[in-house]
Amino acid sequence: MKVVRIILFSPLAFIRLLLVLISTLIFSTIALVWMKTSGFSRKVQRWTMGNWGRSLTWICGIRLEKKAFPEDSNFILMSNHRSYLDIFIIAGLTPSAMVGKAEIAKWPMGKLAMTVSNSILVDRKNTGSLINTMKKIKESVSQGIPVTLFPEGTTYKGPLTKTFKNGSFKIAAETGIPLIPMAIQYQDIEDAWVDDDTFLAHFFRQMGKPVSHVKIQYGKPIIDSDYKVLQTKTRESIDNMLREM
Repeated sequence: MKVVRIILFSPLAFIRLLLVLISTLIFSTIALVWMKTSGFSRKVQRWTMGNWGRSLTWICGIRLEKKAFPEDSNFILMSNHRSYLDIFIIAGLTPSAMVGKAEIAKWPMGKLAMTVSNSILVDRKNTGSLINTMKKIKESVSQGIPVTLFPEGTTYKGPLTKTFKNGSFKIAAETGIPLIPMAIQYQDIEDAWVDDDTFLAHFFRQMGKPVSHVKIQYGKPIIDSDYKVLQTKTRESIDNMLREM
């Protein structure tokens, strides 16, 4: 009964959710067939992530105001994290391998999506998993596939950033791969998906409106062998961009 009430009061959100699921299934299936016939490649990954991200951005009514795309593919993208919508946006703008929690593999179509996108799952409590993550990030960048990390480790409403985790910066310092800071800011602060709010409750509440306005900005590449310096400079860059938005 509760689900019926939600659908009745948020018909646009319901239609969007169905289209998100259908789009995800279509692009994942096409990519899987493509990989079975010709193997994995950057072309497959870029096409899948880019078109999937742009289609979901359009489906969800997200209108982007963006500045300065990174030109090189040899980088780790470090972004603040507001919502699951961030993933759609980044996939569409900068098709990359996402680093996420191991639990994602248990989500519906999660394992399939991770395979075709070349994304990396990490168990932060497992030291061996962290070492393997570092190896996979190196391999991804060497293939010309950038990697996206959310250094806050979880979503955060803002207005600036939450304290960054050390692990991702240790990986960047060890590999010597340039970091590119990225700032994401939603005009409607309630678009942030945080705390104990469930995905469905948030989606039906926020995606029932016609349009969601989002500002995007990329910073300059940062390289340093000291992970603390990387962490400080990256956070300062993202916070400064958020202040300007």
